[in-house]
Amino acid sequence: MPVLGQSQADTPARPKLRTRLRRAAGAVLSREDPTDQPPRRSPYVVRMPDGDCGPDLRRALDFLLRLGELLLRSGAGAVDVEASIVACASALGLRGAEASVTHTEVLVSVAFGESELPVTDLRNVRVRAVDHNRLAALHEMVLGLTEGTLTPAEAYVRLDTIVRSAKRYPRWVVTCAWGVLASAVAVQLGGGWLLALITFCATVAIDRIGRRLARRNVPDFYLNFVGAAIATAVAAILTATGVSVQPALVVAAGVVLLLPGLALLSCVQDALTGYVVTAAGRAMEVLILAAGITGGVAMALVVARELGIIMPVQPPAPFTVSGLPYRFASAGIVAAAMAVGVYAPLRLLPTAFGLGGAGYTAFLALNQVLTSPSMARALVAVGIGACGYTFATRRRLPALTVVLPAIIPMLPGLTIYSAMLQLTHGDSISGVTGLLHAATDALALAAGVILGEFLGQPLRRELSRRERRYAGPRMVGPLRVSSRRVGSRRMSSRRVRRDRPAGARYGS
Repeated sequence: MPVLGQSQADTPARPKLRTRLRRAAGAVLSREDPTDQPPRRSPYVVRMPDGDCGPDLRRALDFLLRLGELLLRSGAGAVDVEASIVACASALGLRGAEASVTHTEVLVSVAFGESELPVTDLRNVRVRAVDHNRLAALHEMVLGLTEGTLTPAEAYVRLDTIVRSAKRYPRWVVTCAWGVLASAVAVQLGGGWLLALITFCATVAIDRIGRRLARRNVPDFYLNFVGAAIATAVAAILTATGVSVQPALVVAAGVVLLLPGLALLSCVQDALTGYVVTAAGRAMEVLILAAGITGGVAMALVVARELGIIMPVQPPAPFTVSGLPYRFASAGIVAAAMAVGVYAPLRLLPTAFGLGGAGYTAFLALNQVLTSPSMARALVAVGIGACGYTFATRRRLPALTVVLPAIIPMLPGLTIYSAMLQLTHGDSISGVTGLLHAATDALALAAGVILGEFLGQPLRRELSRRERRYAGPRMVGPLRVSSRRVGSRRMSSRRVRRDRPAGARYGS
């Protein structure tokens, strides 16, 4: 009955609402298990194997999990790991592959047919072992599998070979590379050959002590704390003995060596591509490692001050046109030494030298024109990202292995040391401001490189909803996804290698 005072048109349609709710509830209760529903389609082309036999799900799932674990351990971004897993799953003939990547976990769910239940497994990643030679081999394997030049059986064997392979360089070579990097940083900032020799010896000692502590499972925070304290203590001893060098450059070189450049780069990439949880985990890792560096420098400076050792900060050598070749060579050596330190392939060293030297000299030139060093770093980083992507695509290398060494010469090591020195002298405002400037410079480098990577990638006019998930800044794995036309059964794949005939099936 309608309520008194209401017209027939104002009466609520409650029977109709009850009917709709009853039908919706009945549909939900009568529906089968949600896991039976087919997942969304992969943006990559699914290649079915020749013959009636399908892929071994367990073996394929183990392959995908091991691939994701190795990529994440090597510093690849979450979007790169997820896109590589989904692309390889499609190349193996698996439909509806799903991957979830966080800072410490890789979860993969795959199925062979649309009517079959998916198989899901999880793998934890607790250890970080940066190895760019392994990362380059994984990148080449992923490209070969997705392009069809590798069969699934060959990909399984290739992954086992990559896992069992030894490091590209002996440990003593990597230790010497870290020493050369720190020495080149000192020379790059205006130091002489005597200071370079002292910095080399101090850095070798830091690396060997850190190596021994790492074998005892000491956290990375304390490793950075001890390394920064040793570098500052060496500078304090040089100041106390009156050696005619610039001790501050020893600390600056040690700080550049210990700064988490790879973690910062991956953090910015994850944040820009929408992986907020992974970006938050990496950001916390960057903050903890940076806190260890600043804590070690501050502790050593306080002890030196209590002992009556005054450590001034000399500005870096002024910019001169005649000194550009000198700066180019030192910055190039820094980048090449960084590439050796992260076990990059030998064919990458000349590129790292040229890109690092050119980037630093361009930064010095722009810094004379612009009033903001952060803006100069960002602009140079954009160029490094675009050039690094172009070179990496032509040489079938992950762009991460190219751009990371090139930005190391521009890290703000001397700025961090100056800020910590001001904090220990009681000038809190200037010290905090200096640390904020250093953080801004580092973020400008990372964001500029990611923007350069994005601009260097080929722009597509249209992207489907599935493709947009993997179309952001990419540094590892397949760089192009398939394009599908709505309402058409024809599917085409844009590949990195254009000489392969379209429509070829894997294993052929």
